[in-house]
Amino acid sequence: MAVSQRESTTALAEGALMAALAAGLALVGLFLPPLQLFTNLIWTLPITVLIVRRDLRTGIMAAFVAGLLVGLLGGVPRAFLLFTQFAAVGLLYGYLFKQGTAPGRMVLAGTLVALISLLCSLGFSFYLAGWSPARLAADLEQMPEHVLEMYRRSGVLEQMAREGVTPEELHGYLENMVDYLKRLLPAILATVALFTAFINYLVAETVLRRLSLTEQRLPPFRHWQLPWYTLWGVIAGLGLSLLGDYEEVTWLKTLGLNILYLYLPLVLGNGLAVVSFFAHRFRWSWFLKAAFLMIFLINIPLGLLVVLGLGLFDPFLGWRKPREAGSP
Repeated sequence: MAVSQRESTTALAEGALMAALAAGLALVGLFLPPLQLFTNLIWTLPITVLIVRRDLRTGIMAAFVAGLLVGLLGGVPRAFLLFTQFAAVGLLYGYLFKQGTAPGRMVLAGTLVALISLLCSLGFSFYLAGWSPARLAADLEQMPEHVLEMYRRSGVLEQMAREGVTPEELHGYLENMVDYLKRLLPAILATVALFTAFINYLVAETVLRRLSLTEQRLPPFRHWQLPWYTLWGVIAGLGLSLLGDYEEVTWLKTLGLNILYLYLPLVLGNGLAVVSFFAHRFRWSWFLKAAFLMIFLINIPLGLLVVLGLGLFDPFLGWRKPREAGSP
């Protein structure tokens, strides 16, 4: 009985300490905006560590206490936004690390939770600001006129006119950009959620390994590889986009474009892993690496196209051999 009571007291004390640490990191970001991008990604780490060391119930209690502290010192609306967007991912990762879930499944689950959290946070932000999706769309439609007016006042419009770019052409370009922005908004939000979940996972894994709380370790970057069926997702996105354009069905084209945009960072990352793999396999010298980087920077569009091609066809063609246990 005494041992159980002592363990309970220790857990409460540790939970209070982790809650205070999480609240402190969150408050640093609130009061020092330049650091907010960094603190938003790490302030849930104490909660994740607490769940792995103790249990989910203790982590939820600590997160609630941390939320109260941030609300008292930083304001309830800002605290609610912060916790709505990031707390669930920290709690989820703590539970999944404790269960020993595979990294890929963890990042996928984290992306789904991060996306839901982001949508809830945006909804609450709209409520506070008195906005609505319709008003946001209307404001976006007015953006070309505002940009043109700003260019006109700063003299940029006159300079562009001397270079052969008319105001009408610039206005049309801006309208197309806004149109694509509205169409690709779902994929943009999903991509933000993906990066949030992935970076949170990398930071959490590093800290937990340093504390000897997990043995999980991602393979070297050169061995990262998308599943072979990834190609079918790209084919589906391209097919829907072309079919929607041919049949003049806007929603079908928009769906296809969103699928393609969502796959873009995944395929690009896979392509960079292919380049890293062959650079390691053939032991490129520093001169060849520098030359490759220089060629890529000189012609970025062509370089991106090549890397995307490598990333797209690598899972299907199997250019890289499966990683063997103990391989470098």
